[in-house]
Amino acid sequence: MASNKNHSLTYRKAQPWEMDWAYQIFKTGMQSYITRTWGWNELFQEHSFYANLPPSSFIIASTATQTLETVDPEQPAGVDIGGYCLKQKADHLYLEMLLVDPAWQRQGYGSTIMTEVLKQADSVDLPVRLSVLKINPAFRFYHRLGFVIETEDEIRYRMVRAA
Repeated sequence: MASNKNHSLTYRKAQPWEMDWAYQIFKTGMQSYITRTWGWNELFQEHSFYANLPPSSFIIASTATQTLETVDPEQPAGVDIGGYCLKQKADHLYLEMLLVDPAWQRQGYGSTIMTEVLKQADSVDLPVRLSVLKINPAFRFYHRLGFVIETEDEIRYRMVRAA
């Protein structure tokens, strides 16, 4: 069962060199579901990942308590544990990607990141939409956070959390 700990995370835009790290988390977490659904094509997946998630739109979540302006060499720098990409649409926000490093999963970090995502949506009074593969257990995670199925096809649920 996932922990309900209320973690303190900091958020920052990804730098170009950090996207390889993000891709490895994506690959580790999603490869089995994608393989079972469509088959895994490394070149296609890598190209799609980098094309759809430019660093400027990917937010990294870190256990760091420091920012670049407040770096203290006496304090631990923290660990990057995951991230997300939330895209502004005309009438909603679209969660393009939520990633949590497998080493940090099932400890409440995904919920903490989603609290940040939902806070952003609430601040602009917009619903959040996402798509999740039916075979991905993340469906239950999103459902617990108040997302409901809006539409579905053979392989995925399209979910929404109202404003």
